[in-house]
Amino acid sequence: MPDTKVKPGVYPGVDFDTYATWDAANFSVLRHFGKTPAHAQYAMMHQEEKVSTNLGHLVHSVVLEPERLETEYMVAPKVDRRTKTGKAEWAKFQQKAEGRVIVTEEDWMTAKVLLLNARSNMTLREMLGGEGINELSLVWEDPEIRVLCKARLDRLCFFSGQPYILDLKTHGFAASRHSFQRAIEQYGYHQQAAFYRRGAEVLAPLEDGIERRFAWGVLETKEPNCVRVFDADDESLELGMDEVMSYLQQYAMCRKNGAWPGWDQGMEIAGLPPWALKGRFADA
Repeated sequence: MPDTKVKPGVYPGVDFDTYATWDAANFSVLRHFGKTPAHAQYAMMHQEEKVSTNLGHLVHSVVLEPERLETEYMVAPKVDRRTKTGKAEWAKFQQKAEGRVIVTEEDWMTAKVLLLNARSNMTLREMLGGEGINELSLVWEDPEIRVLCKARLDRLCFFSGQPYILDLKTHGFAASRHSFQRAIEQYGYHQQAAFYRRGAEVLAPLEDGIERRFAWGVLETKEPNCVRVFDADDESLELGMDEVMSYLQQYAMCRKNGAWPGWDQGMEIAGLPPWALKGRFADA
């Protein structure tokens, strides 16, 4: 059994599998309190079962730690596994790839193009190439809720002399401001940003009242695989922090009571959303 206990601190160079075993509240679990505590408990119980084989994880590795690619990933050959010859070739490949993450040739090429485009973007190139540290794991006790929290930052860096937390996000659409704003709302990126900033502030507060900014490096996973950088606005971060604190309070209560309730059991009303009804009865 892995040791799940960890003390507050800054942990550079810790692999993700070790980080995942630490018993502390992380955003991947907390965000589900936006549904119910039962959803959050399910996410907490099953998060270690997820295998990092999707394009998003590959892109993170390519952009942040390209030196790991040759030892941690292998591109799957195109073989017909319905045939005897194809099955034999696949079995031989699996033996060779043991312990590595298998990716498709298409995903591999997409990740390579995104690496080139990220390095070609002036803003992202400065944030990735200057002073900073990648894949930094944080563990802290929240000073208000008194629960242990953890976060894994893609990169702690600087841009134009300003300290930043940089988070890379793969995006399946053109990275227009409107499109990415919808993703921020849908996936709670503003909550995640606020949570990460809180951890960094608790563990390593900056002098003279300086605050770390938060930026998203958005990488389009569809051609032409363009890259864009967004600075998180203060109002969204403030709202995100309010929401995260509510989730942390629920998390602490559920851990204390051992109860993780689902939806309310009474009858509720549902119908069309307000935007669908807008203007329908204006002339009635």
